[in-house]
Amino acid sequence: MTKFDILAWQTLRRPPISGEVPPAVPNVPLKALACRNGITSLIALVTSSEPVYDAKVVFSDLSCPEGSIPADAISAYLVGGVPTREAGIVSDPLYALDTFKIDKSAAVYMTIKIPKGIRKGTYLGLVMLQVDGKQVANRSIQIEVADVTLPDVHDWKFFLNVWMNPGAVAHYHGVEPWSDEHFEYLRPYIEDLASHGQKSVVAPIVAKPWADQTCTPYPGTVKWIRRGSDYEFDFSIFDRYVELHKECGIERAIHCYSIVQGPGESDESLITYFDAETGQEKELKVSVGNVEYTKAWGAFFRAFREHLISRGWMNKIYIGFDEKPEELMVKLMDFLEDYAVGFKTSLAANMRSAIFSGLDDLSLSVPFDERGVAEMAPAERSALGVAELLDPNNTCSITKDCPEKTLTTYYVCCEPDHPNTFVHSPLIESRMLGFMAMQGGYDGFLRWAYNDWPENPYEHPEWGEFPTGDMFLVYPGANGPVSSLRWEQLRESIQDYELAMIASENMQSSEEMVDYEQAISLACRNVDGNNKSTGDIEIARRLLIPIAEHQ
Repeated sequence: MTKFDILAWQTLRRPPISGEVPPAVPNVPLKALACRNGITSLIALVTSSEPVYDAKVVFSDLSCPEGSIPADAISAYLVGGVPTREAGIVSDPLYALDTFKIDKSAAVYMTIKIPKGIRKGTYLGLVMLQVDGKQVANRSIQIEVADVTLPDVHDWKFFLNVWMNPGAVAHYHGVEPWSDEHFEYLRPYIEDLASHGQKSVVAPIVAKPWADQTCTPYPGTVKWIRRGSDYEFDFSIFDRYVELHKECGIERAIHCYSIVQGPGESDESLITYFDAETGQEKELKVSVGNVEYTKAWGAFFRAFREHLISRGWMNKIYIGFDEKPEELMVKLMDFLEDYAVGFKTSLAANMRSAIFSGLDDLSLSVPFDERGVAEMAPAERSALGVAELLDPNNTCSITKDCPEKTLTTYYVCCEPDHPNTFVHSPLIESRMLGFMAMQGGYDGFLRWAYNDWPENPYEHPEWGEFPTGDMFLVYPGANGPVSSLRWEQLRESIQDYELAMIASENMQSSEEMVDYEQAISLACRNVDGNNKSTGDIEIARRLLIPIAEHQ
């Protein structure tokens, strides 16, 4: 007789690959601690002593005397695996789940949307396994809902800036960039970004702003037209792209890339334009400061400023740069001061420079020590950051001169090894990122690639020398993004940041200050997730919640 079971798996550890014999785990309910108006997650290992091909999971309502969470607030996904050169097959993609196969085991990832108006309490229910329409196993679910209400995603303070490549969506679906079909395919990706807290439109104002660094070249949103020696500009695609983001809930900022190809030391700008005289598309390569560069980009900024003012977007625009050296940044900022008055600037910086004080948006690539303290963190500009309390010698000499209004985030890319969001990174590292922003006093987090997929990300997710998964956080699907364990835990880490923000604003005693500092320190310590206890995150949240409940 076939034996079935549903086992609770630790959400901050990657589950075993489907088809593996599951390890021994405690016979306990599926449990989570959640805040109202947030999303919490569970992982279940569904096991069978014989292969079955039409398994299904269903849920009851989650109830307590104070109310209930409806079953339709729970979504289930089958955890898939992808091959990596670093660690073999790793569990990561999350497939929408209907019926599924169980060969020894299958991992099921569940998300639960906690209603905003629900009461504090422990909500109980069941996840049930059905085979051939009959229930063969069940496991209890316990969701402890705290007396804390998170802001709506649109109102999160955390500034998430993840760069989406619209060209990759067009390439995967085989449609013409910026066609009506392309915009239809883009919508679910932008909605997904918005649901995770994205705050900025990442708009390429020329084609290939990242040169050959990306798997698929970025298409420009601005049509450059040259008549004789003069330039004209069509901003209709740019407008449509920005408006689509706004419809999906992303409207705080617009980051435009770029007046110089990056990253790296190159001072070249590649301008793809339509030649009105020949009817052909041509390319013009210019260098920062030369006559044609100044003429072309000077004309662009005159037209762009006028257009942005007419649309009411001028105050949201940032002219973005990616990992440019100090000498070149000085030239670029001098050019903008002369030809782009009133435009804000943004830099993802892998260097340290006095020019930082002239930026409006600074994202730093920083190493972290074992306590998760960033080498450079803007703690002087934030009463919330605890890095300086943990390390008084961390004087932040680079960022301390940044104006109070400067948006300051941090980012990870190919480095550091830990923490990171590679496919093979310990999953808990994605969950630490929000706490690490809080510890350093950062406004948020930047990641350079949301969806820059290689040709076959499911079978060959690697590309070039980049660590596997450095290029993407979601996978492509027929109807939109296929999420990942990393991407979902990053969202929950941002919710943790919002919880910590609420707690920081509601501390009522010196004892609560100690608990607050201890919470952030615990969550950030041991940046190598291989050596980190998942209990650190749980304890941190349990320290913060009583403080936040004063709200």
